[in-house]
Amino acid sequence: MTSTAKYKTSAPNKPKSCWDLFCSFTLMAMQAFGGSTAIAQQFLVDQKKWLTQSEFLDLLTVSQVLPGPNIMILTIMVGDRHFGWRGALASFLGMITLPATLMLSVFVFYQQQYAENKWVSNALVGMAASASGMVAGAAMKLLYNCKENTITPPVWIFGLVITFITVGVLKISMVYILPIVGIPLSFWAWYRFIKERSARS
Repeated sequence: MTSTAKYKTSAPNKPKSCWDLFCSFTLMAMQAFGGSTAIAQQFLVDQKKWLTQSEFLDLLTVSQVLPGPNIMILTIMVGDRHFGWRGALASFLGMITLPATLMLSVFVFYQQQYAENKWVSNALVGMAASASGMVAGAAMKLLYNCKENTITPPVWIFGLVITFITVGVLKISMVYILPIVGIPLSFWAWYRFIKERSARS
């Protein structure tokens, strides 16, 4: 685990304590109605200013390729960067304690009383559409940041299109697509990085 002294960021703010992490991530989780990534981007970058847009994209990329819920991995990494294992634990507990308790209670009540109610079903469909819009909005912000990526726009756009078609349209599992698309792009990024470093020296 890392510590605050070892981590440098260009973001203007940072969490004051583990308690600040716990309360902040609890508040973030309570807003994440189906759009955790969208809320995380807005909360951590725009509101709290704990991360820059570029830093958020880097952490999101790492969390996407690791097994498990990406928002939880991102949360743990943010906490760890500032207060080590204590920050990681505080962030994790903030994300699950109150939201999990509330959602389990709502689920039990919903199953017993309103599972067959058409008005409730229609309301949930509307909420799903709203969550989709939030995710799309966050994706557009992240795409804007990608234009300065070292692998160059034509390459990352190609990777984006291939991933969207195979995973989003053809429903192929990410387990297969990630090595096929991600590994070549990683080597290309490494090649570009070495080339740019050699040009500067």
